[in-house]
Amino acid sequence: MILSRNFKPIDDDDYERLAAVSGRLRSVLEAFAEGTLPPEYGPKQLALYARTLVEHQRFDGSFAGHVRPEELDADVRTDLHRFVTWAALAFLCLLKTRHPEAAAEVEGLEGAVAGALRTSVVSDFAFPESGPAEPVQQVEAALVLASGGVPALIKAAPALAPELAKALKELAEGFKKRLEEKDTLLVGGIDYAPLYLQALEALGE
Repeated sequence: MILSRNFKPIDDDDYERLAAVSGRLRSVLEAFAEGTLPPEYGPKQLALYARTLVEHQRFDGSFAGHVRPEELDADVRTDLHRFVTWAALAFLCLLKTRHPEAAAEVEGLEGAVAGALRTSVVSDFAFPESGPAEPVQQVEAALVLASGGVPALIKAAPALAPELAKALKELAEGFKKRLEEKDTLLVGGIDYAPLYLQALEALGE
């Protein structure tokens, strides 16, 4: 398994290169969360990766795979800004939980987490650009955040991020409503009920 050793936003209009930035971050997070990182990717390397995230955190507390995400089309911006923010936050929180000593060596990590928790980007779970497929994005967002223990953190201490606490609660209520009303079929007849249940569990509901 070959994983990226650093995070760096790019200034590029090539969609494949843009997607790769988000994809590499998500791959590192997934392997870290699932415990499938290669042996050479230990706490020291994870801390180095965290440093590159902190170094490239945006002024508003969010993270992005493009240097100017506001210039991207809505669907691309979702992947390169919101999902990158959710994945970066999840990674930093997971590092704090699993390797606190390594996390303590990352200058600015605590402030980066605090900033990410409070940025408006992290609390936005609306995907109008996705149309009927909006729930797919919402479930994915919940699972990405949960991979780093973010929902549990906020549920235990909502004062850390009141806006995010409210947004996560509303997200869970939306999933519950769909299940109660049996409104679980998406475009193409795909039944999303199992994934709504998985998302609710990830959100601690």
